[in-house]
Amino acid sequence: MDERCPECGEALGGSGLCPSCGWDPALAHRRARRVRPAAVAGRVVLWGGLAALLALAGWRWMLFGPGPDLETTLRWLVLGDGGRSATLVTLHRANEIAAAGARWAVRNLESPPFEGEWAEELAPYSTMAVRGWIPLLFSAADAELAPEPVKVFYEVRPTDGWGRPWRVRTRRLPRGFDAAADPEVSADLEAGLNANFFAAGRPDFEAFGYLRLELVSAGPDGRSDTGDDITFVSYIPTDLTFRVGGDRAAIQRRMEAAFVTGRHLFRFTGSPWDLIDARLLAEHRLDTLLFSGGA
Repeated sequence: MDERCPECGEALGGSGLCPSCGWDPALAHRRARRVRPAAVAGRVVLWGGLAALLALAGWRWMLFGPGPDLETTLRWLVLGDGGRSATLVTLHRANEIAAAGARWAVRNLESPPFEGEWAEELAPYSTMAVRGWIPLLFSAADAELAPEPVKVFYEVRPTDGWGRPWRVRTRRLPRGFDAAADPEVSADLEAGLNANFFAAGRPDFEAFGYLRLELVSAGPDGRSDTGDDITFVSYIPTDLTFRVGGDRAAIQRRMEAAFVTGRHLFRFTGSPWDLIDARLLAEHRLDTLLFSGGA
């Protein structure tokens, strides 16, 4: 049987070259393969889908930030963070409210207000208003220029991270208060209070009076008195006295330091995360905004 040309099907004859179309077996391997439209469409779909997936992952990373490990990060990127961001905003904002109250007490030498429009009254004493909005560094950046994803951590607002009103309760504890005789205060001291992110503290009832502030958020489910409620307790120094051997300059320095710091003692219950996690999320949001040019 005569050998046929694979291109046109005509008999090749003895020369090996096709007399009809000129096909040459020696050059056949050099010819460009035909590109099939179906293959091109498949590649477009594959690479387009991959690009969309990467863009979606980047967007969710900006929303939720990194997790403590790769597994958690990937789960949050795919499924969302389960209210983590709102929880951490709630923690940080509660701390900011107490710090603003402590600054109020230094400036006005009386207990801060937590009735009526208390958030509006305390807003000028927030960390953002006093120390700027750059997390950790506390640079004196213009608070009005702060991007909203960062501002939510550093302003005094009457709502938690989900936008729901706090449940607020306060108690005045005078100088010389007997903590051992009070079950509520004794329980707080037994559970432990923090003076800052890393150090524990204890109220000095002999030197100061205190305002015990309790802020309660309904948590992710939005229902009060359920297992996911977040409770923040703070002991804000009041009845402040500054006596340093009659040295007015030393008194002024101590008052300025107390005002800038906004020091109070605090603890949280009802959250698997803490204030350090909240600060890191604020850092992440700022870094993301600066990197993307959004700030």
